[in-house]
Amino acid sequence: MKSRTRYLLFIIIAAVLLSSPLCLWKTDSALALSGVSVMAELPQMTVKSLLSGEYQSALSEYVEQNLPGRPFLVRLRNQITFSVFRTPANNNYSIGRGKNLFSVGNVSAYLQYREPVTEEYAVELVGKLKRLEKLLSDTGRQMYIYITPYKSRYYADDLPWVARAMAPEQKENNYEQLMKQLAGSGLEYFDSVEYLEDHKFDSRVPLFYDTNYHWSVYVGNCVGAVFGDYLEEKSGFNLPEITVDAEPCEEPVSPDADAVTVFNLLEKPYGEYFRPVVTVTDPETDAPGVLFQGGSFMGQSLSMLLQNQYFGKDVYIENTQMFAGQFSQVQQFSEYEELGLGELMKDIDIVVLEVNEPSIPSMSFGFIDYLLENPQVLGTEP
Repeated sequence: MKSRTRYLLFIIIAAVLLSSPLCLWKTDSALALSGVSVMAELPQMTVKSLLSGEYQSALSEYVEQNLPGRPFLVRLRNQITFSVFRTPANNNYSIGRGKNLFSVGNVSAYLQYREPVTEEYAVELVGKLKRLEKLLSDTGRQMYIYITPYKSRYYADDLPWVARAMAPEQKENNYEQLMKQLAGSGLEYFDSVEYLEDHKFDSRVPLFYDTNYHWSVYVGNCVGAVFGDYLEEKSGFNLPEITVDAEPCEEPVSPDADAVTVFNLLEKPYGEYFRPVVTVTDPETDAPGVLFQGGSFMGQSLSMLLQNQYFGKDVYIENTQMFAGQFSQVQQFSEYEELGLGELMKDIDIVVLEVNEPSIPSMSFGFIDYLLENPQVLGTEP
């Protein structure tokens, strides 16, 4: 009797497992996986590929990627490792207290597992910035530095406890070294780190959501609006006036929940989300030409100025992508020579260089050095 019961139980379990793809295939579109992947194509069978085993391997990969119910099963596995073992599916992230997500690189920078910049480096960097500012000034252009914060600064108590416990002795950090050299340098800079310490926006909206390591889009827009006022005051150009309000929304605005989205979980992004509502109160502008160069923190702040017609000609260089015409044109590049900066720099009146705190060791991704080594793109003799 016991053997028959075990046999029936085995048959039932086997039937459930074998039929589960057929039962789950309807969930595939609703639970489609996010992220970038190269999907395998159905291989063509030849005698050569069959005998070599190449066809079988390719077919196995194709079946694995296209198995009905695969998105659900992947999300189920990821949800278990995330909720039970506190391990994200993407190893670029770590989970802190209360499911607060952090970039591994930013945690390493904040806790100084990555050695902070030295005073000598900061002196050299500011020296290069002063030389570049002089080149730009000689060609009738203005240069501004835009400093952005990172999440670890404001949520240090939520960082993974193991990382905090094992952290080396702290020295002066990247931000402190840079600010010491910028003070009294004569360079124009806007420090959003200091600004956020002294000013508060809508108290309902966090500076950084638990579900991403970028500042919230609302806060980024607010800081962008303030930076627009700063540019108007410093540059002498008339620029638009805007207000930014926060409005609750059911679905988070990208990238407010992008970190948790790439984990491909079953649960939806957690937390209460708000979207920025931008109102242009004075659209008049002298429409100066602008070039923004920096990293992803520009995306939640400076891009909003372009979208609200602050400028005439615009060039927006984020990491290794160049956008122009209010993001209507895009070009991926690996070397600055590919961009044709001589043409891009024509009719540019303002150059803004953004740097995020942990990126100070690699500020501008070589852009500063390229302009200093190739001043002809600015219209000056090399």
